[in-house]
Formats: sequence, C-alpha cells, structure tokens
Amino acid sequence: MKKVTTMPKVLAAATALLLFTVAPALAKPNKAALEKTYLDLNEQCRGGSGDDPDTIKACDQREAVAAQLKQLHTCFAGDRFKRCN
Repeated sequence: MKKVTTMPKVLAAATALLLFTVAPALAKPNKAALEKTYLDLNEQCRGGSGDDPDTIKACDQREAVAAQLKQLHTCFAGDRFKRCN
C-alpha cells in the first residue's frame, strides 16, 4: 500500500499563499499615487466642517499618507511637494 503524504502539499500551498499576500506589502510605494491621495484627502480635510466625522477621517487619513510620503523623503509644503529629510 502506498503511503499518502498530504502535509508537504498543504505546507507548500500555505507558503505560496503567504508569499502572494505579503509580496505586495513589500513592494515600493507608488509616490505619484500617494501624492494624489494626499491632495484629495487634503481637499476633503480643509474643505470640510471641523466636527464632521468624514472631515476628521479625511484629516487622519491624510496624516497617515503624509507619514508614508515622509518615508520616501517627500513633504507637502505650501502648495507643492518637495524633498525633505
């Protein structure tokens, strides 16, 4: 009788699935897309009512995008993006 070992197949499938889900997170962020997202969120944040939950959410998300941009040495200053440390 042939012994069936499915554990290696299951392990290989689980490893492949993990790699496919982790790989996009390891990819370099798209700076142009982050800049556009920042500008859109900035417009919502600055144009909204201060006590509106949607405005607060937009401002919080804008700050999260700003942190990602800072990791790419990019900051928003005045009316444009510039290189920052």
